[in-house]
Amino acid sequence: MSWIFLSIIVGGLISLLTTPLLIKFEKVRRIGESIRLDGPSTHSVKSGTPTMGGLILMLSSTISFALVSLVKYYRHNVFSREGVFVLSIFLLCGMIGFVDDFISLKNRRSLGLRGWVKIFLLLVVCLYFILMSEYVLHLDTSLNIPITNLRVELGGWYYVIAVLVILSTTNAVNLTDGLDGLAAGSSSIVLAVFCFIAFLEWSILEVPYAIDIGVICGAALASCVGFLWWNTAPAEIFMGDVGSIGLGGLIAAVSILLKQEILLILVGGLFVIEALSVIIQVMWFKLFRKRVFKMAPIHHHFELKGWPEIKIIIRFWLICILFAGTGFFVYYLKFID
Repeated sequence: MSWIFLSIIVGGLISLLTTPLLIKFEKVRRIGESIRLDGPSTHSVKSGTPTMGGLILMLSSTISFALVSLVKYYRHNVFSREGVFVLSIFLLCGMIGFVDDFISLKNRRSLGLRGWVKIFLLLVVCLYFILMSEYVLHLDTSLNIPITNLRVELGGWYYVIAVLVILSTTNAVNLTDGLDGLAAGSSSIVLAVFCFIAFLEWSILEVPYAIDIGVICGAALASCVGFLWWNTAPAEIFMGDVGSIGLGGLIAAVSILLKQEILLILVGGLFVIEALSVIIQVMWFKLFRKRVFKMAPIHHHFELKGWPEIKIIIRFWLICILFAGTGFFVYYLKFID
């Protein structure tokens, strides 16, 4: 557990102390977020706010994980490829978000990569995930059913599930990133639960690489918390797609390596609600030419209903805590006789 605590301390401090440097750099260079014209009118005041804070999350998480891994290897001669692999998924997904943000800033508009291009690049990451899992890590291709001891062996079909988890989670976290601190706070809560799960998998079930998964989760959640100091409403910097897509990829990879793919639906319940609100809105409008929500994702619906932004954020965090806590309880049931 000391390794996880160390990663939390290092990741949090680096994020907290380096974020203002990025804010200052972007203000000097006049780099700022372009706000969607079709978004809530109250967001117009956020135009020009420094963005791409997700770079700090990637930097602090990587340094923290690398430092802890080196110290752990020096003291105990223990190292796992799984931790590095999860970190690589985080960085690759973050790079896709970086390209999206860069194009948006360069063209001075809120739209970056086209949707199909973003999906294609994520599929490339999925292909990398499959090849590494199959030929390097020899990942278990069974699916655990929560609450029960049932494990369903899927063989090669398991990777279809893995691809769906990566695509859906990256997009869901990206959709959640619409209010100051909402995605960063929610991601830190979800990562905290997976950090506990990783520790239990390592300490009780003796999964050797789980401690490294716990370390990267600890580094990332602390980085989110440190970033939140500057990202809470009114935000001084946004995380951008580099942060939201990167965190989505990290959460997806962690859930797959810990064999908690189904449990992710419950632990990340807030992300599921955000994504479903968009799906429902689009499908309902195409079928009946009417809208279910005033605007999707659903956090914008409550904005247009007149809720203060900070109230929406805190209530959504509370919802996230309820889902994540329930998910951890469901996981912990298998340790109760």
